[in-house]
Amino acid sequence: MYALAAPMARQRRTLLVMTVVTLAGVIEPPHLTAQAAVLAIHVIQGAGARSPMEGQVVTTTGVVTGRKSNGVFLQAPDGTADADPRTSEGVFVFTSSTPPATLTVGTLVQVTGRVIEFVPAADPSSPPLTELAETPSFEVRGAGMTLPAPIELQPADLTPQGTHDQLERYEGMRVRVSTLLLISPTLGSVAEASATASSNGVFYGVIGATARPFLEPGIDVRQPLPAGSPCCIPRFDGNPERLRVDSDGQLGAAAINAASGTVLRNVIGPLDYGFQSYTILPDPATPPGVTAAPAFAPAREPSDAEFTVASVNLQRFYDTTDDPAVSDAVLTAAAFQNRLTKASLYIRRLMRYPHIIGVQEVENLSTLRALAAAINRDAREARELKPQYEAYLEEGNDPGGIDVGFLVDRARVEVIQVLQEGRGEQFRNPAGQLESLHDRPPLVLRARSLFPLDTGSITVIVNHPRSLIDVESTTSGPRVRAKRAEQAESLASLVSRRLSADRHERLLVIGDFNAGEFNDGYVDLLGTVRGAPAPRDQVVVATRDLLDPDFENLVDQQPRADRYSYVLDGHAGTLDHMLVSPSLRRFVTSFLHVRGNADAPAVWRSDATRPERMSDHDPALVYISAR
Repeated sequence: MYALAAPMARQRRTLLVMTVVTLAGVIEPPHLTAQAAVLAIHVIQGAGARSPMEGQVVTTTGVVTGRKSNGVFLQAPDGTADADPRTSEGVFVFTSSTPPATLTVGTLVQVTGRVIEFVPAADPSSPPLTELAETPSFEVRGAGMTLPAPIELQPADLTPQGTHDQLERYEGMRVRVSTLLLISPTLGSVAEASATASSNGVFYGVIGATARPFLEPGIDVRQPLPAGSPCCIPRFDGNPERLRVDSDGQLGAAAINAASGTVLRNVIGPLDYGFQSYTILPDPATPPGVTAAPAFAPAREPSDAEFTVASVNLQRFYDTTDDPAVSDAVLTAAAFQNRLTKASLYIRRLMRYPHIIGVQEVENLSTLRALAAAINRDAREARELKPQYEAYLEEGNDPGGIDVGFLVDRARVEVIQVLQEGRGEQFRNPAGQLESLHDRPPLVLRARSLFPLDTGSITVIVNHPRSLIDVESTTSGPRVRAKRAEQAESLASLVSRRLSADRHERLLVIGDFNAGEFNDGYVDLLGTVRGAPAPRDQVVVATRDLLDPDFENLVDQQPRADRYSYVLDGHAGTLDHMLVSPSLRRFVTSFLHVRGNADAPAVWRSDATRPERMSDHDPALVYISAR
């Protein structure tokens, strides 16, 4: 699994709500009773990122335009706005718990509360959100008011060249997007024991014809550089053109579950802020129109003169047995069968039966053997091919018990050797302690394709280095960076040793590398493995060039729009790579990622009749000429 230095969920104080609201009036907490004049919302918001009234108890009036589980949005009625385009006419009022039932949408209220600039404690680099909080009190002044007309957002309002607070002037106001293209599927949470997922209604999009944003080299500009960083580390702009939508963020709204590429029309609702992204909460009464994305296309069939090798992260593929030695998940028998069925469908229908499949995140050999048996059985029952997939896996050191391995179709491939490398290798962490270097040690397969033709031997090395989680942390970050750097050098050394023994060995290095195809600014993992690490002044932890000749990353040959295997918070990026030696490169005829996971909504995981979302990674697939 992979994670950026992603903002943490909003951490809220638990407050005791003492306000009692009725149509006749209000009982106010005495510490918030204010004698000051009623201020316009735009006065409270001010023209900058922070309110000029920050810390003060104020009173204002507005129309309720939206209801969340912990507060309401207020906006000034049309005709009362000021002439300053920098000031917002809306504000969020934080009630901590469900707002009073009398505060329905369209209600005109007067509210008294303290102005705060909310920044999550776990994400101090987040821009502030102006709120009225600390047990605000309300007085109902009218009902059935016409809602303020929404502001029409244009591509120019949310551009790749803009700042991350470029919509600050509309904070808390009703906005409208006429056409929103989804750049991520609807997210959710996984219940591993039942192999199901539930939706949280959240997805990301771009306005109009804005291009899909991708991860880019360097450290996110919103993250401070680690202490002692060199001069010239590249900075990633964080893709400020992304717009987050929480489709069921308002009380009474229904979640929209959709794939990337879906088009929404007429998205209207208050503009909130969360997870360092401006967020629209669609109005329950007028949900967006939905035009579904095209279906995911399968990979092409290999020609009679090609064989294929795949790499797939199966995402925590656990069995039904509790292993007390590791922190594994334990699936029900039905859930395990559903996971086997979905993986079999994906491999057969979308990946087209690769000759060799390198896998990551499988619990043990018996689990991988169960998957091999499922594919073989399902193929026979469907009267498709008659594969004879066989499983190869060696246990590693991962505390969660996940390993790398191979599925090899013995009907078409002769296995010459399978060898685990580096299980006992250690490194000294920044605290001076020795620990295992490889949680999931590389597994080396030497094999020969027998069908369609005898191609001679090929060596495939499957890998799964340590993830990026906490790489930016001031406490655990140094250890994470040191471990990733040493893992990269260890793998480069392994490849170099093999080439020293046989300069003409046809080598394919595959896996979920938990790294992009570029220098991420912390450690240039992929550059190191393929023999072209970033210069020392462009990375926090520099690495050595241990490989000659350099390998080629096949991802670099993809069109820009196809260069991804994973989607995180609306950022498309590649984690699943294939590196080829010069002696093998001339035999490569095609490379792609087999779509159906990264762009599929989380809830599709629960449907065992369809292959999509059997994981969160799109598998990599290479076609190699047999001649």
